[in-house]
Amino acid sequence: MKKVVIFEFFTGNIAGAQKVTLNIIPMLKKKYDVVIFQRLNNTLYSDTVKEFGDTKKIPCESLFTKVFGTGRFEGTKKTLMDKIYFILNVLFFNVFSLFHVIKEKPDYTYTYDPRGFVLSCLLLKLTKTKVIWHLHSKLSCSDKVSKIMMSFVDEIIVPSQNIKDSLPADDKVKVIYNGFDLKREIAKNPVADELNLSFVGSLVAHKGLHNILLALKDINHSNVKLHVYGSYAHSNPLLNYEDYISSIISENALQDKVIFHGWCSNVIPEIMKSDLLIFPSVINQTLSFKGESMNVNSSEALPTIVIEALSVETPVVAVNTPGISEIVVEKSDGIIIDESEPSLIANAVNEIISNQESYHPDSQLIINKFSLEEMQQHIYNTFK
Repeated sequence: MKKVVIFEFFTGNIAGAQKVTLNIIPMLKKKYDVVIFQRLNNTLYSDTVKEFGDTKKIPCESLFTKVFGTGRFEGTKKTLMDKIYFILNVLFFNVFSLFHVIKEKPDYTYTYDPRGFVLSCLLLKLTKTKVIWHLHSKLSCSDKVSKIMMSFVDEIIVPSQNIKDSLPADDKVKVIYNGFDLKREIAKNPVADELNLSFVGSLVAHKGLHNILLALKDINHSNVKLHVYGSYAHSNPLLNYEDYISSIISENALQDKVIFHGWCSNVIPEIMKSDLLIFPSVINQTLSFKGESMNVNSSEALPTIVIEALSVETPVVAVNTPGISEIVVEKSDGIIIDESEPSLIANAVNEIISNQESYHPDSQLIINKFSLEEMQQHIYNTFK
């Protein structure tokens, strides 16, 4: 049996990329001997990966957390000492990865997103392992740097045509749509005289919750409820997002309209109860609060939550981030807007609630397009 080594450098809540990884691991375990190197720090995601067995600990968690946090680069301070820590981490973990690849002798090495790639794959060209990089977002670097990074790997999986088009042309880049177990009984029970909107995502600036809050006053309904499923992540040193959200709610008297449910491990039943899901991820904006300003932009590829909403026949209002136009393809699915602007959000919501009979997604189309079976076959064709 061939062997696959997976380097998992993320920890934190289970978001879109992690849902995909939790689907890919059992796929690979059906056909291959799988060894997982992961960070262990008692988060739900870390514990879930551990349940697959054959996991080994990535060392130096405390230093690693200081430099990289739970898994994203933004918010990291740019002091000289932080840059030195960063370089030392990259060197250490690449040597660590090289050592264990030589020791394990895998046929394939798999990791995802730029951070995992930088930390594990730079030296693996020295071995015979086939390196597969599952890239879940656009690369925020020049084409020249992108080409250099791409030269280190044998195959690159991306979840949308939009992400592929953003990369330098290369035959090693393959589009494989994320697959999910979306089959379930759909029971819609709308609440009379109440408009239930849902937002699902980490409560960070680039996810755009603030723009929904600012749009609520312009939605043409007397009893709007916004259900927020997500938790606050790291605080950016430039702008405290939790304080910013609280100020919007207070200044606009939204206390009775917004319900915070916290992070939810199984949010699909909640989306099913909603009249509408809003996906307000920011393409590019500047936020200002208490005299401080911060530039905000998203890092989407194929938003899982939009797929999940359409699979339970909940229409969406979605910003046209990468992958959205490959999900929201029928008029009945909802409305795509150009940017996460309050006025655009309100106008789209008003259009849908005024013409509800026109916005009823066909769940079967989504289920077929983003099925686990379809994804599994393409994954096996890559690991061959």
